[in-house]
Amino acid sequence: MINVKKNKWTSSVIASIALVSLLAGCGTNGANSNASPSTSTNAPATESESTSTPPKQDGVTITVATSANWTKDIDKELAKDFETATGNKIEFQVSPDDQYVNVLKAKFQTGEGPDVYLTQGGVAMEQFMPDQHALDLSGEAWVSRYADWAKAGTTYNGKVIALNTWSVDGWGMLYNVALFEQAGLSVPKTYDEFVKACEALLAKGITPIYEPGKAEWHQEILLNTMGPLLSKKTSDIYEQFNTNKAKMADQKELELGLTQLKEIADKGFFGKDFLSQTWENSVDAMGSNKYAMMLTYSTFQNEVLAKFPDSKADTWEMFPLPLADNKTWAISAGGVVRSINKDSKVIDAAKEYFAFLTQPDTLKKYYAARPDLGPISFTDVEGKTTNGYTSVIANSADGTGLDFEGGVKYWNQSVIGKLVQDLYLGGKTPKQVLEAIDSDREKMFQ
Repeated sequence: MINVKKNKWTSSVIASIALVSLLAGCGTNGANSNASPSTSTNAPATESESTSTPPKQDGVTITVATSANWTKDIDKELAKDFETATGNKIEFQVSPDDQYVNVLKAKFQTGEGPDVYLTQGGVAMEQFMPDQHALDLSGEAWVSRYADWAKAGTTYNGKVIALNTWSVDGWGMLYNVALFEQAGLSVPKTYDEFVKACEALLAKGITPIYEPGKAEWHQEILLNTMGPLLSKKTSDIYEQFNTNKAKMADQKELELGLTQLKEIADKGFFGKDFLSQTWENSVDAMGSNKYAMMLTYSTFQNEVLAKFPDSKADTWEMFPLPLADNKTWAISAGGVVRSINKDSKVIDAAKEYFAFLTQPDTLKKYYAARPDLGPISFTDVEGKTTNGYTSVIANSADGTGLDFEGGVKYWNQSVIGKLVQDLYLGGKTPKQVLEAIDSDREKMFQ
């Protein structure tokens, strides 16, 4: 699935100092999608990277750094199961979503890195300097059971450096079919058709879109969905972005998309006071039948159905967000993944934890508790798809493509989310938003 969901800073002053220190000391990164890869090497694995079985470590504590919305109740339950089975304890170090990246970087910078740390898959893994911090997991037995997309999304410089138990998914406009039929609507294929659909819904007294405007990370997702539109037009545009040869501000489609996004907000399609709305209230909002659409992942309808059994949410469908007439469904690199810190003092126990999490019975228990996940990362455990998934594939005339988060370095969710919020408030023009994104990314390249 997608990883969803970010929150707030613990201490902006401390985090800022930590980040400046990191940039000065390490010459890396900043935010939710990576750091420049270091030179590849074929040197033999160090002792800590060896795939041979080290002496068993019983009764140790394994620290796991995670963003608040990435660790679910089932993760905590499985951690207790693991402790019962092995005697080793899992200690989750949870940071608010919009603080996680810089907090974790600060820990690495001060030599206090956790034993296990979570990040987004794909190019986003690079933001934590995998050459310095990520253990090579290529020789672990569970790698042979990986789905191809999961292996690709956890591979860096030819080495598997992370465990993925999430799923491949994407962000699209999930819509209530009954409300669309009530307004006499069909799936909009262009931005103009989308606007007309929203106007028709408003005329029926239905708020067209539930938008959690308070969630910075979700504002970034609105722009994130436009990545495949650019890559379909220019096949190497992500490579150009990642080598600092292309600028966001020069992409007319992005400027147009942000202009249209501002128009959507100004026309009231998000409803009144949407900037105070939260992600946490999204299930209730969509289950209330007061909103017709929401930008979300394809399995979100399962969560609505679980809380509102009479909502018929399982019949809802999905289409790509048509900003700038986009017709491509933006998919992830596989959601959230786990890496082991190569400087951990409990590497063998951490590997045992990963082996436990990938046992078929454990995976079945995990996926049964995660209705938000669709096609899964292991070939020997059955996955599931929703009506949203099958319909968005059918409604994506230009197919699918990797989103910005999965393919572009230094894509900072928190920074971009704040900029989009400023766009709504009139503080920045679409062009200025893109220029600010370029400025933020430029610091990382330097």
